[in-house]
Amino acid sequence: MDGLGQFLRVDLTHRVAEASPYPEEWADDFLAGRGVNAYLLCRDLDSEADPLGPENILLFSCGLLTGSHAPASSRLHVNAKSPLTGGFGSSNVGGELGARLASAGIRSMMFTGRSDSPVWLHMEGGKAEFREAADLWGKDTRETRRIIQDRLGGSDLEVALIGPGGEHRVRFASIMTGHGHTAGRTGMGAVMGSKNLKAISVRAPKLKAGSSPEAKQAVAEYHKTILDSPRYKLFAEMSNTFVVGWANDIGILPTRNYRRPTFAGAPRIDGRDMLRHVVKRRSCHRCPVHCRAEFRIRDGVFAGASGERPDLEPIMSLGAKCGLDDSDAILYLHNLCNRLGIDSLSAGSVIAFAMEAYEKGDLKPGDAGGVAPVWGDWRVIETLIRQISMREGLGNILAEGVHRAAKRIGGAAGGYAYHSKGLELTGFDPRGLKATALGYAISTRGGDFTSVYALPEIRWTPERCRTLFGSEKAADRLSIEGKGRMVRLSAIVSAVLDSLGICKVPALSLICEFDLKREAQLVSLLAGRRTEPEALFEIGERIINTENLFNIRHAPWRPKESLPEMFRVAPIDGGPSHGQVVEIDSLTADFHQEMDWDPAGVPRCGKLEDLNILSLSRPGECV
Repeated sequence: MDGLGQFLRVDLTHRVAEASPYPEEWADDFLAGRGVNAYLLCRDLDSEADPLGPENILLFSCGLLTGSHAPASSRLHVNAKSPLTGGFGSSNVGGELGARLASAGIRSMMFTGRSDSPVWLHMEGGKAEFREAADLWGKDTRETRRIIQDRLGGSDLEVALIGPGGEHRVRFASIMTGHGHTAGRTGMGAVMGSKNLKAISVRAPKLKAGSSPEAKQAVAEYHKTILDSPRYKLFAEMSNTFVVGWANDIGILPTRNYRRPTFAGAPRIDGRDMLRHVVKRRSCHRCPVHCRAEFRIRDGVFAGASGERPDLEPIMSLGAKCGLDDSDAILYLHNLCNRLGIDSLSAGSVIAFAMEAYEKGDLKPGDAGGVAPVWGDWRVIETLIRQISMREGLGNILAEGVHRAAKRIGGAAGGYAYHSKGLELTGFDPRGLKATALGYAISTRGGDFTSVYALPEIRWTPERCRTLFGSEKAADRLSIEGKGRMVRLSAIVSAVLDSLGICKVPALSLICEFDLKREAQLVSLLAGRRTEPEALFEIGERIINTENLFNIRHAPWRPKESLPEMFRVAPIDGGPSHGQVVEIDSLTADFHQEMDWDPAGVPRCGKLEDLNILSLSRPGECV
């Protein structure tokens, strides 16, 4: 790639694609990836924009290091106004697509408008070509990928595409790429479907640019640090799927829609039980962890099923949340979600909600359209997944996500529709992890772990927490002390990594330093932009504040940042976290103070001026 690469603006209404150099000032202020997407959305999107209207903007951006020689530099960030939350829509995906785009010289793409018929965009040799996709409309993601590969032939081809879920504008529809890689959260597939954009493909060889001796040494040291981390072998073999057992052991597994903190069937859905089906391990671009795995079930009810092993969150969502204790069924159901193009995490969450609504009588048999959503029945889950993707029967209600579905069902359903800012909670019961609980509440995309990644509360020593967060008790998962400062650090580091295109599994789950020293060195040596960790921290803070400005302007749930009432007032019943609730008001007040925001989460105008983004704000958006 020459310099920073190209910014490709794609007008789908008129089918015009125009490239221009990626501006230096964007890289200086926001890096790329998540950061520049936040900037462009905040700068360009009208506050009245319909998330599913042609006026929404859909952005795909490689991180500043994506496709480089940096270890695990695979990540691509997708953003738009979310049809699920109404706020900052954000999803991140690995594999090889980002590296291929970077190799093709594309740093960032902006899609505007809506095609008058289904279309597919192919990029190769410096050109972007529109192709008709009417014959692909209605096909699942696996079949669509095969057809596109057959038509284009050759190697070095990567595809991002949607399935029926995106076409039917399921509010949590996903975008699929490669072998089971998913941009799953906040409904970016629905935005793609609303624009009649079925697929994006790119052909380009991997970058083979040389590196200086200093850069090679820095890459080798980062690589070795990953390999030497204590949890490397666990993640290399099982990704984070082994955490199911840990979550059960400490009493935070969201069993039957958070009704219980432990699950008798946990050993049967833990990643260790799935190892018997693994046939091949895979790696994203230049990642030494190889945590991805393909599976094939050879016998039993699901004999012949194959696909990609899910990570921890879909296992919790389709398994414990729904009372399902069959790992074979979870493998099958997760890959069904992938084929149909819906986020398996949100799908499992909304189905668990329907099961509770049915049990409590808020969802009547007649309203369920002949489906009886009872706990633990994989056949019911399969039926509802298919209905959701096609917006049929009960699935048409559930396709709206738990927040809207609860309003449709009525009664007491809102009391057990567990979300933050409209996004279904990732998984862990927040009452047993106080920094994670705060992350669910303040994450700019909603109830999520990976956009904050507050691991220090369970991985750092009391002494280290005292030094950085002012209290040894910050290392206690059940204490609220120091958690505002901890979550501020975690959120900023997460934003930086998403803007560099570095995967958080090796950077945070394994190395777990959160100091950005290695990342600053890689930027300096591989991207040719001399920087220091302090400069990256400032950029991360700028990104979080920009995303917050977007939400203040767009999101219907502003200004309140909180968690569902049950987690605030009903103590965990049983297990090692027994008696815990989330003191969310104290936690958010602490975080807002650390961010220099007012008690409602509105930033100080002086803070925005210090970060050089005051010009992005509008009257009333800072104090």
